[in-house]
Amino acid sequence: MKLCHHPSELRIRSFQSVLIAIIALSCRDSLATEVLGYTEPIRTIEVASDETGTVAEVLVRQGQTVEQGQPLLRLNSQVHQAQLEVAKQQMNAEGRLDAARAEVELTSQRLEKLQSLRQSGHARQAELQRAAKEFQVAQANLRSVVEEMETRRLEHQRLLTQMERRVIQAPVSGVVTELHKEPGEFVAPNKPDVVTLVQLDTLLANFSLLGPQAQQLTTGQEIELQFTESGRSISGLVHYISPVTDAESGTVLVKIAISNPDGTLRSGARCTIQLKD
Repeated sequence: MKLCHHPSELRIRSFQSVLIAIIALSCRDSLATEVLGYTEPIRTIEVASDETGTVAEVLVRQGQTVEQGQPLLRLNSQVHQAQLEVAKQQMNAEGRLDAARAEVELTSQRLEKLQSLRQSGHARQAELQRAAKEFQVAQANLRSVVEEMETRRLEHQRLLTQMERRVIQAPVSGVVTELHKEPGEFVAPNKPDVVTLVQLDTLLANFSLLGPQAQQLTTGQEIELQFTESGRSISGLVHYISPVTDAESGTVLVKIAISNPDGTLRSGARCTIQLKD
């Protein structure tokens, strides 16, 4: 026997089906967990000097934004400057080189003359041999002087490079957060750090996730972050997923990279992501 349903009854059942679907979706969304994390600079650099000496001048201030290659600090270089001037003078001194060249030319001419006289029988063989040896000695002296001049040039280049290294430059663009040395202080081999520099054009948001939560993410995946203080939402990319689970907490460290070219996002800010349980 076929049953017939009233149109109003069909509308009620259709409405109930839609309502059940909405409730199911709400329940599914309610299973998402909000995970709290914090941001940090993508790179923190303890800028160190590979030269020792007294600080002559600090060229930046705390909180200053610097560009890559910008001078940060200069060491006293008076002694090195004097050594450089001496090396430059020695490098450019060509008196010995001119004398060695003149000696080669002189002995060469004498050898040629004796060879001509020997052919006509007016020079002895011993004289010719002695002249040949003197010519060889003159050539060796010239080579020695040329090698010495090259050594002086390299020494000058070494001192010039050392002078340049006494001006410590920023290895990357960033912000100076700490000055470790002041003018007059000594930079020693066991304490070479002079400036702390942080790179803030990209931030890393750190999250400690449970294993099942970490498995939902892959490196390079885009994910939405919510900053708790400002309420601002921004997209980031999964930068790193630790292959190791922390034995004490049972969590996995995940880092999410956030582009921050204008510097509006602060390091240390709290932020959250939504993940399924």
